[in-house]
Amino acid sequence: MFLGPFSAHRSRRTKARAQFDNRRLYEYCVALANEGGGHLLLGVADKPPRPVAGTQAYAVTHRDYSDPGEVLIRHSPRELALTSPGGFVGGIRVDNILRHEPVARNRTLANAFLKLRLVEAAGTGRRRIFVPMLSYGKRIPQYESDGQRVTLRIYDGVFDRPLAQLVAKWNAEGREIQLDALLVLAYMKEHPYIDAKRASGLLQLEREDARGVLDLLSIPGKGILERRGRTQAATFHLAKGIAKDLLGRAAYTRTKGIAPARFAEIVREYVRDHGSITNRECRELLGLGDSASAQVEASRYLKKWSASTSFLKAEGTPPRVRYRLRTNFLGDVLSKLRGQ
Repeated sequence: MFLGPFSAHRSRRTKARAQFDNRRLYEYCVALANEGGGHLLLGVADKPPRPVAGTQAYAVTHRDYSDPGEVLIRHSPRELALTSPGGFVGGIRVDNILRHEPVARNRTLANAFLKLRLVEAAGTGRRRIFVPMLSYGKRIPQYESDGQRVTLRIYDGVFDRPLAQLVAKWNAEGREIQLDALLVLAYMKEHPYIDAKRASGLLQLEREDARGVLDLLSIPGKGILERRGRTQAATFHLAKGIAKDLLGRAAYTRTKGIAPARFAEIVREYVRDHGSITNRECRELLGLGDSASAQVEASRYLKKWSASTSFLKAEGTPPRVRYRLRTNFLGDVLSKLRGQ
């Protein structure tokens, strides 16, 4: 849809009902915008409908009109990028935009767009951008700013049917889908675990608040996550049912990791083959992860296995400790038994 610069000017709405020539479409839009000095509102819809129209209206509303630059739309098969002149206002930044209270650069213009129903109520626009994209398994939309302009990138990509089916099932059950849950699901599709530190950046929350969100998402029987570890450095993994739906049974088994009962056997075989093992190598071997709680867990196992009655011996001082097989482990054990 094209809007002229003034209300008295005409508007044109064009809907593509079949295949069309992208190049001719773009040339037409550019010529039309240059002719009247108006603004182009671009709508892109999939089936079922996924409205993006209006994102341009937000860019027009929040742009800096003291800057002679234009609102730019770049649409490629991979992404839709909208760039608006002027940086963020009112303390909004890239790393807090999801949580910051809405701030209008021009309140009169914002109210006019709201009354014309070109934008939603203040504070709802970001959710309407993020939730549909994440519900279909798209990449997390990204804001960028260099202080002079703001760019929003909405990514296309492969349709994630398992995630879309899961969200559709939750909607059918009347289960409200929070943006935080969708952000965590999007992250967990690409990573084996998440902790409070990583969730803090992802959710744009303080670490304690992020940990609180993860705890709510890991309520037994209802949550989408499983908590591992009892300390503040605990890690969170996809719950069994969710992981199988999104990743498949084999992927869930890999995520779940090796049974702890086999840890000693696997480490002993590794040291026999490679001569020694470190905390980092132990964590990698056993699939414990790189979190602080995983380092503590690996240290606890290595300390247990390097006791005088076990099969390892420690060499070096922290943090450069290596563990090797005891040369006469069986003989030492037999000697202690005889002494008893």
